[in-house]
Order: sequence, then C-alpha cells, then structure tokens
Amino acid sequence: MPRSHGARPNIMITAGGMATGSLGSEWPDLHLASSVWLPDLTGVPIARPSNRAVLAHRLQGREGPPIHVLMIEDDPSIGDMYRFQFEHDGFRVTVATTGEIGFSTLTGEAPDLILLDLLLPDRSGFEVLAALNERYPTHPPVVILSNYGEPSMIDRGRALGAIEYLVKSRVTPADIARQIPVWVEQGRGGGQGES
Repeated sequence: MPRSHGARPNIMITAGGMATGSLGSEWPDLHLASSVWLPDLTGVPIARPSNRAVLAHRLQGREGPPIHVLMIEDDPSIGDMYRFQFEHDGFRVTVATTGEIGFSTLTGEAPDLILLDLLLPDRSGFEVLAALNERYPTHPPVVILSNYGEPSMIDRGRALGAIEYLVKSRVTPADIARQIPVWVEQGRGGGQGES
C-alpha cells in the first residue's frame, strides 16, 4: 500500500546557517529523528565549520568544552581531511599552515594538543618544537605526524619532547582521533616526552 506524503517535512537551512522547521505528522518513520535530532539541531548554527565540533561533542553526551587540537600542517588537503575527522569525533580543530601561524595561536586560548608535521614552508617541525620548548616551557603535548619514519628522526623528535611520533602512511585520521584523549591526559599528567 503506497504511503501518503501529503505532509512533507518543512526544514530549511537559513542564510545564517540556522536549521529551522518541523516534520509533518505523516512521517512516522522519521519520528525517532524528530525526537532525537531535531530538538538538538533547531536553532543551532550547523553550517559554520567552527561549530561542528561543539555540536558533535554535545550530541555524544560529553561534558565540558571539546578538546582543542592545533594541527600544524602545510598541506591544506591533509589538514582538511584531519579536521573533518576530528570535528566529526567532537574535537575543536585549528589548522596552521606554517610554524609561525602555529605560534600565533598559542597567544590566545592554548590548544590541548599539538599535531606537528616536520616539513613546513617556514621552518622544520623540529625547529618549531625546539622554539616551543624555549618560548612556552609548559606548552601542550606535541605529537609529530610526518611522512618520515627514520629511527634517527623519531629519536630526535622524542628528545625534543614529542610524546609520540607517527608516520602518516601508517595511521588513519580515525586512529589518531581515538588517541587524542589519551595524549591530552598524558600531557596533563606531566607525561611530556614519555610514551
């Protein structure tokens, strides 16, 4: 028996990025969505990238502000890939494309974790980490995320205080997202330079 679609949902994303509207009464299969999702989304700006993480964080039932991750990565496509995954998982993300831009973010609200690439346009990631140690002795924990996996580079990164050194081709953004709370907790517990 065909279903009547006389009362269609009336949902709209406004120019300001606000979700407004309601579901029609003849959409019983959307009842769960109307009771779970729409109350959380109605009136919440969902089209602004900076709010995606906060929304995901709240929908997952987490308390307090979301973990803030600073990713220093010069490749915009890689930065966007990680940003998408991390925001989906409820983290707030700032992507800096140079070491200097990364430093400028530390003058405001400090991130909870720094993910650092080694090959940057203005300086090496090792230079960034050494400067972090000098300028901000109590800086957030740093995880190096690089294409280079030579043992000497891993040793150098750890000697400079990185709590982890990961090779990009061996991990996925989801793998990293699962570890973010662990690394943040390590940093809060004084685990800088340990793993």
